[in-house]
Order: sequence, then structure tokens, then C-alpha cells
Amino acid sequence: MNPHAVAYGPSPIRRALALIALGALACTASATAFGQDARRADQVRAYNAQVLKLQAELRRANAGAPSTRAAEVLAARAATLRTLMATDPTAAEKLAFPATVLEQLAASFPEQAVSLEKRGRWEGELEYTIEDSADLKSHRSVYRLHRAGEVLDVEFAGAEPPGLTSGRKLGLSGVRSDRKMVATEVELMDAAQDGVATTSSTTATCGSTGPQNVVTVLVNLPSYKLASGMTQDFVRGVLLGNAYAGTAQATPDRSVTDFWQQNSDGQTWIDPAYTQVVGPVELNSDFNKDSTGASFCDYYGLGDAAIRAADGQVNFRNFTRVLFVVPNNGACSWAGVANVGCRTVTSPGDGSVTASMAWNKGSSMSTRASGVQLTTHEMGHNLGLSHASSRDFGAEPLGAVGAAGTLSEYGDPTSTMGSWNFGFYASSHAANQLRWLGLGSNYQTVESGGTYTLQNYEGRPAGLKALKVRRGTGNDAWLWIESRQNTGLYSSALNSSLFTGALIHYQDSTTGGKSHVLDFTPATTSFGDAALQLGQTWTDPYSNVSVTVTGVTPSALTVAVNYGAVPCVAAAPTVTASPTGTATEYGSSAQFNVSVKNNDSGSCASQTVSLGATAPAEWSKAFGSSSFNLAPGQSASTTLTLGVPAPYGLGTYEVAASATARSGSATANQNVTVIEPVNRLSLVVSGSGSVSFSAPTKSCTTSCTTDYAASSMPTVTLTARPGNRTTFTGWSGACSGTSLTCSVTMNGDKSATATFGKSAGGGGKRTK
Repeated sequence: MNPHAVAYGPSPIRRALALIALGALACTASATAFGQDARRADQVRAYNAQVLKLQAELRRANAGAPSTRAAEVLAARAATLRTLMATDPTAAEKLAFPATVLEQLAASFPEQAVSLEKRGRWEGELEYTIEDSADLKSHRSVYRLHRAGEVLDVEFAGAEPPGLTSGRKLGLSGVRSDRKMVATEVELMDAAQDGVATTSSTTATCGSTGPQNVVTVLVNLPSYKLASGMTQDFVRGVLLGNAYAGTAQATPDRSVTDFWQQNSDGQTWIDPAYTQVVGPVELNSDFNKDSTGASFCDYYGLGDAAIRAADGQVNFRNFTRVLFVVPNNGACSWAGVANVGCRTVTSPGDGSVTASMAWNKGSSMSTRASGVQLTTHEMGHNLGLSHASSRDFGAEPLGAVGAAGTLSEYGDPTSTMGSWNFGFYASSHAANQLRWLGLGSNYQTVESGGTYTLQNYEGRPAGLKALKVRRGTGNDAWLWIESRQNTGLYSSALNSSLFTGALIHYQDSTTGGKSHVLDFTPATTSFGDAALQLGQTWTDPYSNVSVTVTGVTPSALTVAVNYGAVPCVAAAPTVTASPTGTATEYGSSAQFNVSVKNNDSGSCASQTVSLGATAPAEWSKAFGSSSFNLAPGQSASTTLTLGVPAPYGLGTYEVAASATARSGSATANQNVTVIEPVNRLSLVVSGSGSVSFSAPTKSCTTSCTTDYAASSMPTVTLTARPGNRTTFTGWSGACSGTSLTCSVTMNGDKSATATFGKSAGGGGKRTK
């Protein structure tokens, strides 16, 4: 028997529904995150089929109201989709119904439309926050879009877009369910700029240069208190050093302001005149449960309450950095949390100010050393930085152009934006995000061979401290070269092998707000000895660049950069397909635009890229062009048409387009939602009146559309009902004449207009 002989319920869907019936929503402790996400995706796919089946049943029953079961299924689907949005946003966006299907479902289930996701575009102000785990080895990025009257929790389908900081105005296109959103397109609607707050005697910017005015609020909770050593003096010592620490002295005398002054060559510091530490303030909640009583870390609520509690002691208009030091409340598992950049912060007494916020857990900064490490990390986020990562390519320092390698989010032991160290922010961070290094004066872009001398990163006054070396010819990948020396309170704490070589970070299209350190001693497992050592040459096997360290002194590093012949480096093609999901009636076809690119390096010969498609076995598959002969870097596009036989099971099916060349292959996965064929009755009501339908039972006072299953072809009776002081003047389109009733057989798409006019004598032709 053909499993698709009915309009819904093919065996894969039945199996997925069986999983739901057996409680597949409960994931076992041993299941991997990938397995959990795949299971949730299967559940959403199964719910899609169930919803479309209920819609088909409703159309055939000609009922005016959906069943209770429809409300239950739509609500359960929405909850599962939102969970998938949080864990696998790309899959969730592809499994969300296309806009045309959502329109039909909203018409079929108007009372349950609130459970349906929406596709569209939303604008607002971004709040970007990073939660750093207690060991500074894992994190969670939190994106919230503040709009008039609501806050959307945002995930991105794909990599985080570059240039995101708190306070930026964004236009996000994608799909949302309730307050959860997956963005597929991002428009930065304003230029990145510093917020400014003015005090009576100074101008404090919320940017990365100039004085940083910091207020710290120590916080106690009803059930959780800060340790006795977490005093105002201790925090002042962390921020400003021994001169401001009272009895909380430390050796060596490290501080956040000293770290920033040295790293920035005196461009950024904490202003002692505008540094205030207050508290501990006593709050009346532990902020560790949600509205249902479940464990929940509500640091946003804690921060708001702490600002209110400190409002009488602090003029928040004087500050652009707000730091909370909080006890462990049993629900917050991080060491620290921080905004990336600044946004609007509101104080009851002082109004709205532009500031960043950071939350430090007191137990994670119990010593001056750990306090400086944690605060330079969290307030590094406030300055606009993401993490300092390591990028590992196994037995070689760097893979092919475009290769992702293996990222360790906190893996750079030479930057405090990595995991628990005193390293200065990397040169790529200092130049790209912080503006501490100026092009020409402090770093130089290199695209041709030569010998270059760099001042050590700790040297004063600031000279040429870094090279930004293009990785070969004709690409957008860069090597950032710098020198670290055994100088001062911070660099002296790093691995000594860094002092005898060149420290190199990598920047390409995937780096974003992070920095990526490379390991030029890949035979060891540590990135602590990552530097390219004196006398060594690294020749890139994938491009035409080589780097040699020719000299290292306590004050300078000399490197020779050479560009030779460009080698032929084969790389797998890329393939993309759009849209990510579409809908088609069974018996019809779906179409995607498929683009392929030859990623071989420029010196390679042209090659043939062949296209293939994967879809359910019964579907037809046809490309406009099945192959292309492409030169390196060249792209081409064609169409993929997928034909769905009739009848076929309603639901959402995964399909794929693939590209295969001599250098490898790639695949782009998409979705097709199969719906039943319908005939649409489009009604226009002109004038003051209404038209009632015999099936489903409803009334329209303006334009409305109703879909009927094409296989049932019902006859629908339309009845015109004039309004007060109007008369019915006649039908046009699929109906004609002036009779109040009209019968329409839905054997195809039909349209009709009912026209009402003013009554000459105050009455009108009416039904009883």
C-alpha cells in the first residue's frame, strides 16, 4: 500500500508522533545536546504535520470553530519551537511555517493565532550580555531587543553578526514566537558611537577611551551574604590600587586602572574622582526563582533592585560603568556577567543614563589578583570586547583560508579576555574594538614583503606595536603580529616563551568581536608557548606569505615578511539555497535558488562543480543547470525544482542541495512544507453591510478570504445583510444579480463582491 495514499500521516510522521506520545520531550541525562536538539526538531516536524492534518479536517467538516485538540497541539508546538529556538536557532527557523502557511492557519484557527509564530521585521535597541562560567571556560551570550512595551529574547541563525554592542539600534528580520525570536537578517541602523554623560566637572564617555567613571554597589540578599572581606576598601583596591584601598593593601599592587593605563598607553583609565563604592545594600529577594518557583538566575532583576536601593547614595548621572558585587544565590552559576558596550540604564531618582553594567560574584574575586583578573575581563566586555579564543589546526599552526579550525572560547592565555590571566588585550582587540592602536602610528598594514621592527607591547611611549599582515594575495584574512616582554606587573606573569618570539593572532570573516591566537609550536598541547620563536620561519602552505622572526630584544621584535608565488590550494565548494523554507501544495512543486562557489585558490585551474539534490524518494528533482565550470573564486546560480506527487502526506520535509567538485563537496539543507490544495473564495464587501457564509459559519463586514479543500469542492451559500440605512444593490464576480443569496461551487479559486448603497427612504432590502 502506498503510504502517501491519504493527504496526511506518512510513516515518518507517524513515527515522530509516536515519539511525542511516548514522552520524547523528556531528554535523558546521558543524551548529548546535539541529540536533544535533533529530537526537538523531530518533535516540531511532527507537530507541523499534526497541525496541518487538523486544518484539513476542519475544512472538510465545514465547522466554524476549531476543536479543543487544535488548541492543545498548537500550544504544545509553540512551546517546543521556542525551546528549539534557544538551543538550535537555525533548525528552528527552518522548521517554522512559511508566511503563506501561517496566514492560512491564522484564518483556520483565529482563536489560537496567538500560538502561531510570526515572520517579519522588528526594530529596537540591543542589549548584549555575556555570562562567564565560574571557571571562565564556558559562556552564554544573551541578546535582548528592547522595543516599545516589550523585550524580545533574540537568537541568530548562523554566526553572531559582527559589530554588535549594547545600545545599537537594530532591524531584525526573522521569526518570533511570543517573546523569543530567531533573526536571519540584521540591519545595523545607527553608526557605532559612544554614549556621553556629562557631570559638573568632567565629561565621561561610555566608550573605550578617556576616563571611566565607575560606581560599585555591594549587594546582600536575604539568604545570601557577601564574605566579610568583601569591603568597600577591597573593591577600591581592585579598581584603583593601594593608594585608594585603605587597609586592603596587596602586593604586587595590581589594579584595573593600572592595567588599562598600561595596555592603552594612557588612553583609558578609571577616574578616582568619579569612583564610588557603596553598600552592601540589603535587598528583599534572593533573585533565584522564576514566577513558577523554579530555580532561575534573575540578575537583571537584582541589578534593577540594587540601583533602586543605592539611589539615595549615588548620583548615577556621574557614572558610565555600574558594577554589582553579589553573593552566590544558589541559582547563578557564573563568575561574572557583563554588557558588551553600553545602553540605557534607569535610576528612579536620576532618570536615564547611558552606561554599562557588570555583575561580579564576590566569591570569584576573593583576592586582589582574582579581582583584577575578573574585573578586567568583565569590564573588557563593557568596553566592547568579546573573548580571547585559541584557534587550533592540529599539527599545523594555520589551516587553509576559510578553514574554521577548532575554537576554544577562552583559550588565549595571553589575554585577560581568555581564562584567568593577566595578559593585555590582544593587538587585534586593541585596534579593532578599543581604538587603542592607531593605523600608521601604532600598527601597520602589510601587503608586500619587507623587514619590520616592532616595539614591545609594554613599551612607552607608544610606537609601532603591531603588524596586520594580509595572509597572501587576494583574500580577507590577516595575521596580527606583536611582541610581549617580561616587563611590569602583568606581562611578567605570562609564559616566558612568549618573550623570545612573535605572538600571532588571526582575523578572518569568522572572528567577529573575538581575538584568535594561533599556536606556532603545535607539537605541544598548550597555547602558553604559542609564539613563533627567534630564528624560525613559518611558510604558509595555503597562500604565498611567509614570516621569519629575525630579532628579539627587551625593547623590540624584528620580523621579515615575504610574498612568493601563489600555490594552488584546492578547497571544497560552498553551496547555498534560498529561501530556507517554502511551502507547496501536493501535486505542485517547490523551487529554490541554488548558488555555488569555487573556493580553490587563484592559481588553480577551473573545475567542474556538479549539483545534486536530496528529497523524499517519490519527489521529482530538477536543476536548471546540473553543473558549472568555475574558475577559482567564481560563483554561479541556478534553480532547483522539487515536484511533490498527489496525494502526499502533509508536513514539513527536509531537502538538500549539494555541490561536488574534485576538491570536495558541500550541502545546504532546507525545508519544504507540503500543504493540501485549496480553492480560495475571495469576498469584497463594498459599503455598509455584511455577508454570512453557510460553511464555515461566519460573517464578513470587509474583505475576507476562505480556503476550501480542492478535493471536496463544496457549494457555499453567501447571504447579503444590509446595515442600518443601507440597501443591498447587487453582486459581481462569481455571483450576479440582486438576490440577497448566492451559491458558489468551489471547484476553483473564486472571487465575489457584495455592494451596499444608501437607502433612499431610510430602509433597505433586508433579510428577516
